[in-house]
Amino acid sequence: MENELYHSVLVLGGIANLSMTLVLLHGNLAYSEYTVYRRARRLVALCFAVFAVGFLIHAHFQWRYSWPAAASALSVGYFHIGGVLFGWSHTSLLNPGYLSRKVVVRDLSILAIGLICYGLSAFGVLGLGSSVFAVFFAHALFITYWFYHTYYRVKHRLLEMSLGSIEHFVHWMLLSCHLIIGFGIGSIVITASLPTLVWPYTVLLSVGILVFVYIFFSLNDFGNFIDSATNATEDVERQCEALSLGDRSSQ
Repeated sequence: MENELYHSVLVLGGIANLSMTLVLLHGNLAYSEYTVYRRARRLVALCFAVFAVGFLIHAHFQWRYSWPAAASALSVGYFHIGGVLFGWSHTSLLNPGYLSRKVVVRDLSILAIGLICYGLSAFGVLGLGSSVFAVFFAHALFITYWFYHTYYRVKHRLLEMSLGSIEHFVHWMLLSCHLIIGFGIGSIVITASLPTLVWPYTVLLSVGILVFVYIFFSLNDFGNFIDSATNATEDVERQCEALSLGDRSSQ
């Protein structure tokens, strides 16, 4: 029964994420004028697709039973990719100028190192067990820091600018990222600590589906007030750039 439930939840999660991927990509056609928001939807759609593929690989090969190290490496791998994509999408919604070439190169370089380490760990080359996943935790904490740093800076500016019309956006963004960060880091801690057990992963999968559904509907809802949110974040970016230039000139 436990095995059947585990397999069913994996397949359900894969189908759900693929469905949300297609809806996000199809709905993107209506936002041709909003470059940052369209890019954020594509990044989240790609993240959902990565998780869907990961779930379906788990369901097909059943590595949780036959090759726990590979199962844990796969899980950490798609969580790491997802963390990078969510960081790019959600931080950019708060600061349209965030996703620079420097940020992309930095995150992809760390991600590549992580994926190589996870693969080597799965084959027993590194022989470090779950400690090799420290690459994921270090990068996840770094991405989390930059999101919250951006969030509180933008929130402060928005309050100064009295832009109450996007208050819902500010609260949604914070709640979404609480869920993403808590679910992502918590899942990897449990997965890495209990690589051979199935029921904790089944519970995590079920919770994960709910988290992704919430993010999906919230991101869609963001499109209802995209004008005011876009104007506000662009104004914040200009103010922050002006303050930065002022600080440099005074030095």
